[in-house]
Amino acid sequence: MIRAIQSIHSPALDQFFLFVTDLHHETVYILLLPLMLWLYDKRFTRYMTSVFLLGYWSNGLMKDFFHTGRPSPDDVRVVRPETSGAFPSGHSQNPLMFWGALALQVRKTWVTVALVVVIFLIGLSRLYLGVHWPLDVIGGWTIGALMLLGFEVTRSFWIGDGMKLGQKLFWALAIPSAAFLVSALAGQVPALSTPKEAAGEVFLVTGAYFGFWIGSILEEEWVRFDPRLGGLLIQVLKVVIGVALIMAVKEGFKLFLPATALGDLIRYFFVALMATLGAPWVFSKMVPAAPTVGRGIAK
Repeated sequence: MIRAIQSIHSPALDQFFLFVTDLHHETVYILLLPLMLWLYDKRFTRYMTSVFLLGYWSNGLMKDFFHTGRPSPDDVRVVRPETSGAFPSGHSQNPLMFWGALALQVRKTWVTVALVVVIFLIGLSRLYLGVHWPLDVIGGWTIGALMLLGFEVTRSFWIGDGMKLGQKLFWALAIPSAAFLVSALAGQVPALSTPKEAAGEVFLVTGAYFGFWIGSILEEEWVRFDPRLGGLLIQVLKVVIGVALIMAVKEGFKLFLPATALGDLIRYFFVALMATLGAPWVFSKMVPAAPTVGRGIAK
């Protein structure tokens, strides 16, 4: 199948599918999630952050467990070589979970069609680029669909519906800790002093998840800003100020934190805390506070 897909190729198609495959780059999600939080819906963003981070984490865990090889350049045309495990394809699993959850939230036909096309093209790009077998892509879509179903069934838990502050904070500590423990048992957690370049992403993800949960919960209790209040100028200012604050923390903490796995955990904890608590507090001074805690999620 890979050879059949690659039978039609050109430099232009190479660039197109490289662009499509990079739609799954973590930078895309890291930019989108704060924008959703600041401009759209805080509680839905809490849900989407769990969908993204737990999908991202579980995919890495499964790749290490199955430890299957990728197509060889001797057998197919490999446009951008990769070295991690092949099954399941993260470019299939995670976009289906993330964009699928967004489609279920918006529930507009044209949005659903557009997102289905994006999900399909990202998966197809992995075959065109020669970095996955068809089973990797189909398996990723299947696992992603099953995980998304699980998230949708338990959606009220992930947004904290009906929970008291103490319960929310308990789960904010328990879930990232449990994920970290499973990663440690699977041998994916290096020493705290490991240089960040060699430490992988488990510390970064754990720190960000801790910070996001705690920050979003405390914001809901203390700040209660409404992301949809304010005109166009206010919304643009929120994006500019929010990004500036996040970058200040991300780069500023490098000045005194060691470039190690532990340093990454602490730095990304405060990056997420700034995104979810610090920046919204600044925004609340620009627009009136919302009269109730949080904002419900459309069904």
